[in-house]
Amino acid sequence: MVTINIDGNSFQVDKNQNVLEAAKQCGIEIPSLCDIDTFTYECALCDVEIAGKGIVKACKVKPTDGMVVTTSSQLLSNIRKCNLERILQRANTNCSVPPCQIACPANVDIQSYLYFIANNEHLKAIEVIKKTLPMPLSIGRVCPAFCEAKCQRNLVDEPLAIRQLKRYAADIDLEKLNSYTPIKKDDNGKRIAIVGAGPGGLSCGYFLSNEGYNVTVYEAMPQAGGWLRYGIPEYRLPKDILDKEIDIMCRNGMSIETNKKLGEDFTLSSLSEEFDAVCLAIGASQASEMKYTGSDLAGCYLGVDFLKDQTLDKQYTIGKKVAVIGGGNTAIDCARSALRLGADTTLIYRRTRDEMPAETYEIEEAEHEGVKFHFLTNPAENIADDNGHVCQIKLEKMALGEPDASGRCSPKATGEYFVEDFDTVIAAVSQKTDTSFIANEDIELSFSRWNTINVDETTMHSGVKNIFAIGDFRRGPATAIEAIADGRKAAKGIDEFFGGTMEKLYTESFRSRNVERSHLIQPEHIEKLKRVMASIATGDNAKQTEEMLNHALAKVLRAKMPELTLAQRHLSFNEVETGLSQQAAIDEAKRCLSCGCDEGNDCKLRQYATDYKVDRKLFINRAVHLAN
Repeated sequence: MVTINIDGNSFQVDKNQNVLEAAKQCGIEIPSLCDIDTFTYECALCDVEIAGKGIVKACKVKPTDGMVVTTSSQLLSNIRKCNLERILQRANTNCSVPPCQIACPANVDIQSYLYFIANNEHLKAIEVIKKTLPMPLSIGRVCPAFCEAKCQRNLVDEPLAIRQLKRYAADIDLEKLNSYTPIKKDDNGKRIAIVGAGPGGLSCGYFLSNEGYNVTVYEAMPQAGGWLRYGIPEYRLPKDILDKEIDIMCRNGMSIETNKKLGEDFTLSSLSEEFDAVCLAIGASQASEMKYTGSDLAGCYLGVDFLKDQTLDKQYTIGKKVAVIGGGNTAIDCARSALRLGADTTLIYRRTRDEMPAETYEIEEAEHEGVKFHFLTNPAENIADDNGHVCQIKLEKMALGEPDASGRCSPKATGEYFVEDFDTVIAAVSQKTDTSFIANEDIELSFSRWNTINVDETTMHSGVKNIFAIGDFRRGPATAIEAIADGRKAAKGIDEFFGGTMEKLYTESFRSRNVERSHLIQPEHIEKLKRVMASIATGDNAKQTEEMLNHALAKVLRAKMPELTLAQRHLSFNEVETGLSQQAAIDEAKRCLSCGCDEGNDCKLRQYATDYKVDRKLFINRAVHLAN
């Protein structure tokens, strides 16, 4: 053993190791790609400064008694940055983040978990998922799948069934006696209050409890889950599944107190004083009213209230013919729910089908189940019967004008009307956050003109005391996956607030492999492949030949999620999607084109390039230029 000094501290180290290995043994990480075959001879990141020797490679020098080593300085940072830029300029260097992951608000390492599913390693898949997304059971059922819209497989045939594969891994994990739970760090003595037990608040609490914080979540409603419980119907997300997922999330100590409302049972000021930090995840649980003549008649409901009632007391009664106003997912959920309650249901939307903000899949399922649609139509007046109950709607035909701020063509009134009989009207046009809690507070939070809170978008800190805010409260009405993404950011921000060591995400892409290669993919290739496969499919008869062809195509084309039949859905809120089989999931995961770096979020080159602030434009722009 010899004694050396590293960054001002003395250590006893084995003289037979090199300095790189010795430093690591002492808990000091020197940047290095030396252990990666493709970089072995040109890494040059492990340069250190040794007194009397100058700048040398730590992997090439053995420690001697009295050696003084400096591993970090501005000079060394500049050298490492230059070397990283040189490595990234190599034609065969792939340091790209796949487009599916870039499109995911939570930055889930999709390519990595698809790889593990393809190799039938579901536990490794769920570990990858839960690094950024702690609610795969729920999100695997209800996510709008922004990732699939950017999947490069779109250029070949159809995108991968990413959402459904996430659900597959989570369902398998749930079946195990001990579902995956990350190892909890030691208790750090800090107490965190989270207001709102929706997906954002629960996720923030999950990540913080894993880091050793004592987390208490306050929820105004009788049960936790937020919009996942009170806004998503049972046929999409069974509540027993949600309950099990929340239970798993609480295994590292997060506690939830229900029927506790901010502004009534406690104040923001009291939370801020009692707890070390507060995260407001109060969501957009209030329905925005659609005010027009007769909108307040008996038999007229708001979409958010109608969906909540289906989970709570079921006091809302609907008639035989229901009109749902709106074009978003909430409107679709209301329409499909009314259908299951036995009503003849029509969805009324002022734009065309192409402009509907609802997920295409949800629109198609509603249509498949029997929901009718009136496009380019807007309610002008609800007409009452002799008892003051709605019985008809006067509807105005609309036309599309120029695009508005949303990018969609704006609806224009035509002055043409028609009347249709309806005995129930459900307006599902928008939602808003209840901010009444702030009325009697001394704390002055900053709000936007849309009545959303202003926060630092990296840390979610409000700029006021120890208060953070996430989800719909800062975005306006959005998706569960976006709230979860905010929850992780807030957890990281709170952890940094106290000098913690929560794992950092590395999601900057320093090369664009997918941009460079996308021009090689031709949509007609799959049609040619089908024809070739059909020509060589064999069997003893036509039926067997067809079965063999379908079996072969199943390994190439997107897997079809098994679903309940229309007859099974009739008057039933049973879950529609029944889940992929093991073989179907493996085959589907194998369709991944692996557009990004094979190391995923664990890519050391990406991490170093991010930490040393390499300008990604040097490589992204170059890749785009070469592709063009």
